[in-house]
Amino acid sequence: MKCIKKLILMMIPVIFLVGCSTSGMNDKNVSKEAIERNTMTKVQNDVNVIMDKSYDYVLQNMGSPYSTIYSLKIDNINDFKDVNKIKGGQVDDVKVLSTGLLYPKYTSDYKLDGSAIYIGLKNEKVNQVETCDFKNFDVSQLMDEKSNISISSYTNYDNLNMDNIDRDKLNNYIGKEKSSLSDIIKHKKCKYSIYMDLDDPINIDIYDVKDSDFLMIAYKDDIIIDIGEQDCTNILSSIQENID
Repeated sequence: MKCIKKLILMMIPVIFLVGCSTSGMNDKNVSKEAIERNTMTKVQNDVNVIMDKSYDYVLQNMGSPYSTIYSLKIDNINDFKDVNKIKGGQVDDVKVLSTGLLYPKYTSDYKLDGSAIYIGLKNEKVNQVETCDFKNFDVSQLMDEKSNISISSYTNYDNLNMDNIDRDKLNNYIGKEKSSLSDIIKHKKCKYSIYMDLDDPINIDIYDVKDSDFLMIAYKDDIIIDIGEQDCTNILSSIQENID
């Protein structure tokens, strides 16, 4: 399990270092909300209105996305395909290939209509606009073709309260279905999610607990393969040298 935990720890700081934060954009007045709705309508009718626009333009005119999705490439990704095998290798050459912004679509009475707009950017410019299924969103369908990992950073997320959770019994969930965590997770949203595009894909949900702590849960085919709480205070400097 050490190899998967090491990969998770190496991945979290990438989000901060590539500049994913959209904080400070949640306080919106009526006129700004009107601009965002108007821009969304225009994009739905004609994607060309936003093609080649800058990252800042998208945020200013469409507001904070539901999530920011990073397509990454790690050269030695196959070292982590067997999570039961301890390996001592390092994560080599983390490359950020593209960034995507996901915006849910709403009906005229402000209800989710089940679809979303995915806005892909390369070199800080919009180069892709896709309509996708929001309810059953599959990040693997929108990853850069050369990517083998994606990280999704969610604008609005929930903090988990671990006070009522027996940390010593977390390992009891390993081997069980993802749904078995409902008594811990309930309906809370994770802060990050990771998708590893392997022969046997791995999904990882990362929940904010407190301060710099995270609860990290790894799955294969919705079966829990690893779970644990981790302090990520001193990891930022260790990942920096791995970013291309």
